[in-house]
Amino acid sequence: MVLGIVGSTLSLAVILFWVSWLPALLAVILGAVGLGQVRKGLATNRAAALAGVVLGITGLLVSTGAGVFVVTQVRAVNEERKAQEAAARVRAEAAIEAAATRAAQEKERAEAENQRLEAERQRIAAEREKAAADERARRLSFGQSYTYPDGLKVTMAAPERYVPSTTVFEAPRNARIVQVRITVVNTGSQGVSLEGAGLPFVKDAFGGPVFTLIDGSGRMKILPGSLAPGEEATGVSAYALPAGAADPFSVGIDHGIGAQRKNVVWSGSPA
Repeated sequence: MVLGIVGSTLSLAVILFWVSWLPALLAVILGAVGLGQVRKGLATNRAAALAGVVLGITGLLVSTGAGVFVVTQVRAVNEERKAQEAAARVRAEAAIEAAATRAAQEKERAEAENQRLEAERQRIAAEREKAAADERARRLSFGQSYTYPDGLKVTMAAPERYVPSTTVFEAPRNARIVQVRITVVNTGSQGVSLEGAGLPFVKDAFGGPVFTLIDGSGRMKILPGSLAPGEEATGVSAYALPAGAADPFSVGIDHGIGAQRKNVVWSGSPA
């Protein structure tokens, strides 16, 4: 009976199920032995023996239930832990995959930006090369021609020595006087304005302005203000190049409207 009381009491504490089953089992065994002695007439403590059996069976049942409960709870905890670990692995894998996707997207954006920058650099380089080529195309030698986008073709003849007659202003001493002949032809299909292009810009070897000779002989010719399609005109003017700065000299023509206005320069030695 005492072992049955101990086993039953311990079985009430769920975490002690692994201890309570032993005294409960002993209570059942000893109680059964006691009942056997009573039936043989060798003992008179039937109530105590029966109580021990009952309490032992109760303790065994409770400890067994507690064991099943604990095992079930432990298994549930383990399953939950495994589920949490699996969920954590899934989240980690998803995070890694998302990071890889972001890295790939960043790489693609970086490559696209590099391609855009490279294309922009190439465009700028092409524009600069085009501008440089256009600049070179507008730096000519005497005797060559240049055609503007509107169809105006300008030819700068090789300079010739010029002997002035009566002049409004006296030319500087020891100056080298040359004649500049400009021929313009409108090769386009529309009229072309020569506003601002009638008189050339003449500079000496050091880039300084050159004295314009105004001759009263009537040999000087000024270009008209405009040209009709197919029309041609010639302008003639004379300049006094300073001594020591005459070779080479340059003659420039500005023509065009707005952004299309371009300066063309012919250069070389005087006659």
